[in-house]
Amino acid sequence: MLHDRVSNKTHRVTPEVYLFVGRMDGKTTVDTLWAQVAEELGEHAPSQDEIVTLLAQFHANDLILTGTSPDAEELFERYTKQSRQLWKQNITNPVSFRVPLWDPDRFLARTLPLVRPLIGPFGALLSLAIILAALIVAGTRWNELTQNASDQILAASNLMIMAACYPFVKALHELGHGYVAKAYGAEVREMGIMFLVFFPVPYVDASGATAFKSKWRRAAVSAAGIWVEAFIASLALFIWSAVEPGTVRAVAYSVILIAGFSTIVVNGNPLLRFDGYYVMADVLELPNLGQRANRYLAHLVERYLFRILPKPNFNATASERAIFLAYAPAAFVYRLVIMVGIGLLIASQLFIFGILFAIWSFFNVAIKPIVKGYWYVFTNPRLRRRRARAVSFATGAAVAVAALLFMLPLPFTTISEGVVWLPERAHVRAGSSGFVERLEIAPRSRVAVGTRLLQLTDPIMDARIAALRARVRELDVQLAADKVTDIAKAQITRVERDEEVDRLAEEERKLQSMNIIAGMDGVFVPVVPAEDLPGRFTKEGDLIGYVVPDEATTARVAVTQADIDLVRARLSSIRLLSVGSRAEEVSTRLMREVPAGQYVLPTKALGQAGGGNVPVDPRDPDGVKALRRVFQFDLDLPEATRTSKFGSRVYVKFDHGWEPAGWQAYRRVRQLFLEWFDV
Repeated sequence: MLHDRVSNKTHRVTPEVYLFVGRMDGKTTVDTLWAQVAEELGEHAPSQDEIVTLLAQFHANDLILTGTSPDAEELFERYTKQSRQLWKQNITNPVSFRVPLWDPDRFLARTLPLVRPLIGPFGALLSLAIILAALIVAGTRWNELTQNASDQILAASNLMIMAACYPFVKALHELGHGYVAKAYGAEVREMGIMFLVFFPVPYVDASGATAFKSKWRRAAVSAAGIWVEAFIASLALFIWSAVEPGTVRAVAYSVILIAGFSTIVVNGNPLLRFDGYYVMADVLELPNLGQRANRYLAHLVERYLFRILPKPNFNATASERAIFLAYAPAAFVYRLVIMVGIGLLIASQLFIFGILFAIWSFFNVAIKPIVKGYWYVFTNPRLRRRRARAVSFATGAAVAVAALLFMLPLPFTTISEGVVWLPERAHVRAGSSGFVERLEIAPRSRVAVGTRLLQLTDPIMDARIAALRARVRELDVQLAADKVTDIAKAQITRVERDEEVDRLAEEERKLQSMNIIAGMDGVFVPVVPAEDLPGRFTKEGDLIGYVVPDEATTARVAVTQADIDLVRARLSSIRLLSVGSRAEEVSTRLMREVPAGQYVLPTKALGQAGGGNVPVDPRDPDGVKALRRVFQFDLDLPEATRTSKFGSRVYVKFDHGWEPAGWQAYRRVRQLFLEWFDV
């Protein structure tokens, strides 16, 4: 490790290179030094071309002292190039656009005695105890902490609070890096503003800590920010749980989200080059993990695909190579998901900026590496003898990937959830409003279709019927008299009598519906205990109980709006993947469809509140109000599954034939834009 204290930069070299660099004394010639290293290392020694390249890199970084006077024009040109490179890096990296502002080294040195007691074993144990206690509190109040979380987070007032709290939390995070680095002897020479997704947050350059010999000290500096945010989130959690709803509680909740969520998704995640990445690299003793992982993949391509025999073998142990193979693709996918996800989130509020950001991010993370790879294939001197093979392989790989994505048909299916459904005839409902007078049969008794289950009564209805009958008799007498005395008046009386007859017929129909009968054969099960039914008032249409049949014949399935067109227009077959506890795949058929989409689920079990996949409104106490429209289908249950319990979960696979994976992905992307942005 070479540490330049002027620029506060560190440079890593291999042991072979250090054997050469360590002997540079200003007297021995480069040729003599190279001959000595070549004699000691043999075939593992750096070549003359590599030595020349190394010296040029050292000169570019101002690491070589020579007897000649420095070239002022070259120095100015180099400074201009470095400044241009900084702005280029800012433009091509939308996540960390940095603007240096201040040298905080003197401030940190003066205030370090105030925080030094918290740096070390005592501070680590104290904060660990507080964090563990906060985790226990979070576990005991998890439902309250996460209830209506989306509404709380996206509320305009809460977004303003989060915007105000975020810079302060991140300032403490960065000061944690600075204080720990300063406590261990490093210089901290740069502090400024980093525009994280266009939002300004402070940052501290504690890269001087990379010169520490102890990997644990280097890891401690990287982990300091994560530790500070976890500590802040713990204190905020205690405040949130102790105070009443109001401004203080809202601020504490926002701090919990900022310090907790960002640590898990960004800072503490080793797949992004933030704090967690450097902690893992230091603890595993894998410096430059990301670059080495990418170089190892390139090494494999050169050796096994392009058949270029490398100079020496790749300098890594077997365990390191396994880590490289896992880390490089995982980091690539995670960065792509995070960047595109952030772009879509921004686009949901600021459409044009979000779409531009998503395209920009996708280009930098996915397209740019591919372009650089092809540029390497067509221009790199190392491939001059294998250029034809490399170009053929790269072109063939691109054609093969395109063919696999857009020409190779693959099974095209969608999966939906449902429940084993009771037929409508099994639902026992009140035909009219009234009081339950008595149960005609005992609960859980077997009944046949047409069996009277219970009797309702309504004293007011009896009085209305008696009054209507008397009124009809009165109008009959009046009509007979009017026919003799006044024909015109008789016509009016007849119309009035017909109206009263209709009203009487309606009331008598309601009276007949007071007798609740079974609509099918089965076992009668009331929805409330039998002893609570007599005297209970029920409204017309209220559910009183069920007549449960011996076999289940129907499954009701909820299909999301994204899949409804495929189910209606491209349905080849339907298979039940599992019914309740029966894990078997059997064919079935569609019986009926509810023609219009609804926002009310047939049962809570299909919503996220009941363990299903359909997002529901967190404000709905019943958990059945979906956030997006769903379409209901009734499927016939095969004989082998008709013993399943009513209400048990059903997984259904709709087969839509064959379609290449690329077109399937294109359809989902279009649906995403239609759903989020209506374009």
